[in-house]
Amino acid sequence: MRLIDSHIHCFPEPDLSKEITLSEYPVNKYLKELSQKLKKNQIDEAVVYILDERVLLKSIEKPNNLILGCIIGIHDKIGIFSDAASKKGIKIIKLLPYEQKITRDKFDRVIDLATYLSEKKMVLTICSTYGSKFLFDTNGPELAAYIKKYVDIPIILAHGGGPKVFDAMSLALSYDDIYLDTSFSLIYWSGSSVIQDFAFALKKLECERIFYGSDYPNIGFDESLTNFKDFLRTYNFSMEEEENLLFNNFCKFKQEYL
Repeated sequence: MRLIDSHIHCFPEPDLSKEITLSEYPVNKYLKELSQKLKKNQIDEAVVYILDERVLLKSIEKPNNLILGCIIGIHDKIGIFSDAASKKGIKIIKLLPYEQKITRDKFDRVIDLATYLSEKKMVLTICSTYGSKFLFDTNGPELAAYIKKYVDIPIILAHGGGPKVFDAMSLALSYDDIYLDTSFSLIYWSGSSVIQDFAFALKKLECERIFYGSDYPNIGFDESLTNFKDFLRTYNFSMEEEENLLFNNFCKFKQEYL
């Protein structure tokens, strides 16, 4: 079985407070350990997100089986940061609407960033999980929809929108360069109707432009994959669809954009 994990994190523990201060820790050591864990779990490749913009990208030593993505603030010196990312071969930039407090009154500030990234032929990942005390102030699918009205840029909706999966699905049906990953949501919302909604959305999109992801270390590699395969069996996905979700879809994405 070939497998690409489209969404993992660099810090080895599920601790966001440490992830956003990653520059204080041995980043290259963590990346090397992640690379070894992928091999142990028979994962061909993974996208690993670095959530501290103070990490010196030029000093990163990237193992071959890792694809780096990194966060950027919407008020930063966009050109300086993106050029550093580009020189390191990083083409995926991530936004966290809740943690970065990108509320609706700030959506227009993201347009300059998205325009610059589009010119540099980069990809934007938007966290599209649903929750926190800013529940009604911002959400990922809505931010993505706002950006796509003004900027032609490929967008990955991380976590597939959670309970907003129909919003994510509708966007993907409207734009052929919007993608979803399934990380975290299938386990977090297990036992709720959201799981059936995910099955509907994947089938509606014909299992195209959707990537498997674990959200490691928030979800363990084994637990995530076992849960995902159980989900596929429960909702009668074919082996061809499974292979597309686990490997082929991201391969096509990588060839086109990365």
